[in-house]
Amino acid sequence: MEKTELHPDFPVVKDKYQMTKNWTVVLPGAFNRRIEEGSLVLWRPGFTIWTTVWGNDHNETAEKRLDNIKQISDQSKFDETKLDGKVLLYSYRLHEDAEDRRVAAFYCFAFGETGHVQMAIYFDKEDDASLANKIWHSLNENIG
Repeated sequence: MEKTELHPDFPVVKDKYQMTKNWTVVLPGAFNRRIEEGSLVLWRPGFTIWTTVWGNDHNETAEKRLDNIKQISDQSKFDETKLDGKVLLYSYRLHEDAEDRRVAAFYCFAFGETGHVQMAIYFDKEDDASLANKIWHSLNENIG
């Protein structure tokens, strides 16, 4: 992995990171951390993860919440993936208008009992899609 310069004015997080009381993610290396517009933002040059964690306020199943996401998501999405496991995982890619060098965004979700994680991962090199996928697969809900 190439060496990246992090911003010295922001906290640095790495490895297994406890995002909320119930949700963790495993980061492949060091990232800066900030809160912006109510979202957790983890970033390093060329790679940015916007994260929102939602509660299960209406006590809906993971499948019901996934169906709701599918109904409101952009219909030009591609590379949809759904995986059943301890948490229900769902992802897709989406081309977006941007003035920077980023490639198609990677949108991913992890649905658990207490709620779900929603991530939008942006990166400049297509090779980093595998890194985004690895981060998505590392999302874990801790109950109890």
